Amino acid sequence: MSHGQRKTLVFVLETVLAIAIVVGVVVYFANVLQKMPAVQFSPRVELLVPAGVFYLLAHLCWATFWVRLLHYEGVWVSWGIGLRTYYISQFGKYIPGKIWVPAMRIGMLRPFGGHPAPVVVTAVYETLTSMAAGALLGVLFLPTLGVLPPEISGRTTALFAVAALPIGLGVLNKFAARLAKKKRGPDARPLPAPSLFLLTQGLLHGACGYCFLALSLGLTIRALVPNPPEWSAETYAAELAAVSLSYVAGFVIVVAPGGLGVREFVLVAVLTPRFEPDLGLATATGMAVVVALVVRLTWTIAEVVLGLILYAKKPTPV
Repeated sequence: MSHGQRKTLVFVLETVLAIAIVVGVVVYFANVLQKMPAVQFSPRVELLVPAGVFYLLAHLCWATFWVRLLHYEGVWVSWGIGLRTYYISQFGKYIPGKIWVPAMRIGMLRPFGGHPAPVVVTAVYETLTSMAAGALLGVLFLPTLGVLPPEISGRTTALFAVAALPIGLGVLNKFAARLAKKKRGPDARPLPAPSLFLLTQGLLHGACGYCFLALSLGLTIRALVPNPPEWSAETYAAELAAVSLSYVAGFVIVVAPGGLGVREFVLVAVLTPRFEPDLGLATATGMAVVVALVVRLTWTIAEVVLGLILYAKKPTPV
């Protein structure tokens, strides 16, 4: 079997598995909603607009870190081009394989002097660092969620492993770059190796992003759930933990494009115990499903609208 045939086979298998995951979650959600008792409530749709804006602001935190990484590696694109590339490349995450986001960034930055190696390396570090921040926040605020299924509450070790990825990879990358420098000669292009200090700052970028996502989730809950909880430090911490855990889970399951299905499943698991005291188990599970689906829809619409606007404004290479 040739290399091209193997790549095609892997892509087909990943696509089939991704579809299976999404279909399985959809069937599960449909069964939950069918069993959900009738609930009288008036959705506050106007809250979903700022929820979408907060989602875009979360990605702005992560996008600015990626542009900073590019500049550190000598790819001096403007902030406008860098941010535009970041947001448009997010469409690639909905294709199985996790490779289309960096591939799109390479293609979009090539006319502006973006060498493939630093573009790919910085994309990897940006993603790992934002996921690390989410894992740390998820572990830190896990107790605020209350009683959780053991398949989530017992996975703190895995979350810590995700949190350690960017720093550990950064150390290995620095070591590899020093070894390669001796063999490649003084005129060779240096291997991309972000500084550990910059990666540490990236954790702050990542944490700020999840703080915006928590606001987005909180607005969605208050737009849909009857008698929602009042805003407080405790409820915000719980929403921060919920959105962090679900986002990281969607990343860890690599075959799920854009975390489809996985993110929603985890969000339902962590929100149901919060809703259950006021709504009962069946209604609470159903409302958690509704919140998870509306969050996905709100975020996707916001992403598509901004992506199309930015795509229409094509910059001209100098």
